[in-house]
Amino acid sequence: MIHFLFVPSLRIGIIGASVTLVLLAGCSRPDSNKALTIAVNAGVEGSALKAAAREWGELRNTRIEVVELPYANLFEKESLDLQSRTGAYDVIMLDDPWFPKLVADGGLTPLPREPDGDFLASTLAVCRSAANFYALPYVGNSQLFFYRKDLFDRYKLGAPDHWQKVLEDGKTIGAGEKIFGYVMRAAPGNSAVTDFMPLLWAFGGDIFDPQGRPNLASPEAIDALRFMVELGKISPPGYAGFNAAEVSAQLLQGTAAMSINWPAWIAAMDDPSKSKVPGRIAFAPMPSARMPGVAELGAWLVAVPAASPHRDAAFDFIYWATDPAQMTQAALRGNPPTRRSVFQSPNLKKNFRAFPAQLAALEAARPRPRTTQWNEIENAFGVSLSQANSGAASPEEAMQRANREITAILERSK
Repeated sequence: MIHFLFVPSLRIGIIGASVTLVLLAGCSRPDSNKALTIAVNAGVEGSALKAAAREWGELRNTRIEVVELPYANLFEKESLDLQSRTGAYDVIMLDDPWFPKLVADGGLTPLPREPDGDFLASTLAVCRSAANFYALPYVGNSQLFFYRKDLFDRYKLGAPDHWQKVLEDGKTIGAGEKIFGYVMRAAPGNSAVTDFMPLLWAFGGDIFDPQGRPNLASPEAIDALRFMVELGKISPPGYAGFNAAEVSAQLLQGTAAMSINWPAWIAAMDDPSKSKVPGRIAFAPMPSARMPGVAELGAWLVAVPAASPHRDAAFDFIYWATDPAQMTQAALRGNPPTRRSVFQSPNLKKNFRAFPAQLAALEAARPRPRTTQWNEIENAFGVSLSQANSGAASPEEAMQRANREITAILERSK
């Protein structure tokens, strides 16, 4: 029998952190000297890690405290703990672009042994700094292109493999079906940047040039934003304030034909209790433009802070949670794996029709720039993108402003 005890969450500044769930294993109380505190994202990725923590705690007779935090607060809380060396967390879950900042100044503990070769190379690359690995990849998120295959078949249109075709096919299907041809998220910050990066790369642009200088005022970058605004004309009103939930709601309701989305939403798309169009959405690689299409990597990692008072137990947990057997369980709970063997499992492939597309996207996925200033850069960049999509600024004005602000951010960090 498992006992659950709810206690107040750790408070390090931001009110609104969810309740800490303390998982007590077995009928007898665990050894009070054996405890592990884990910070997780409040979402499907965090739910799978919570379930793994419960099982590990039962096996090790260890008390587990899970601190759930919304995405918008998780980085700030973790960064504060690592900088102050308070040791509030023994294990942290982190989005891969946060890694350079959190590993800086010795904030994370190097892994005691290197990860094995079953992990996909793209997910391992974002766990390494200089000669050492400081994290293990837990969730293999890589964007996919979602589209209504039934409607593409009805109108005798091939798969949307080019961005110009996405726009044209979206207009055709939208007019014929009285739905939106496309839906995207362009709320300020992470949301707008996430949907824009595949366009930026496909149009031949990038945030930085080869010398590391901000490059968003380039013709390629401005053209990419112009095209994003064109896609907005076949997207639902208010999309400039959309986050992932609003985009997915349009797909689930059958009111939009295409979008960029994350694999975590695939299960809902095939669930008749959640979707009005179950099984009708297909998953494709990112469309191309001037350059081949490439998806953004969004891997979730697990790591041990340098100030953790229970490092040995923390490492035991993260190696256990990312082994093939436990990652298979995480996949069944909705998390995309980071191990090739799990993607290639015959049993899982029968249940997860998108696994081949997910694996191909993840192998080729591109991470966001590896910089300790990424969070500040993303916030500034995302505001400019959202303003262009809302009509508050032209694409040229928005990109020039973003370029100036990113330059200033880099100057301040010197």
